[in-house]
Amino acid sequence: MLVRGACGLLALCLLGGGLARAQDFPDGTFASDAESCAKLETRTPAELGEDLDFQAISKKGLVAFQQFCDFVSIVAHSSSSWVATAFCDENGYTYPDLFSVRQKEDGRLNVTRVTDLTPTAPAEDSSIADAVEEIAESAPEEEAAESFSSFVKCNVVKP
Repeated sequence: MLVRGACGLLALCLLGGGLARAQDFPDGTFASDAESCAKLETRTPAELGEDLDFQAISKKGLVAFQQFCDFVSIVAHSSSSWVATAFCDENGYTYPDLFSVRQKEDGRLNVTRVTDLTPTAPAEDSSIADAVEEIAESAPEEEAAESFSSFVKCNVVKP
């Protein structure tokens, strides 16, 4: 009985410590770029509708055009990195997802997720594939990868 109680207390302390550190997840709203932040100053993602051509992330989750991922839990890995589990909905299709978030020294967030939402172009229309290839060729591999997963903090957003 005493051993079971001690194990339960240890598990509660470990779990509670992780949850307390998860509160250190950066406050505010982050978007794909400064231009996207400017759009959020006067309109919410819902008000943007089809004009929501970027992703935004906060403690609540990630929002994009016809997609929302609600963070179910956030666990700190370090003082500047977290793992978030999410429940996502995209046009009525629901699925779980896992996010890795790291805050860079300049305040940007780099986000990697298990679900790959990279657009794929049909064989007859390779314009998207060509654009991705052009970006990859114009920047070193690491910079090209970061450009698709980097989020800047928006100083002012419409509530």
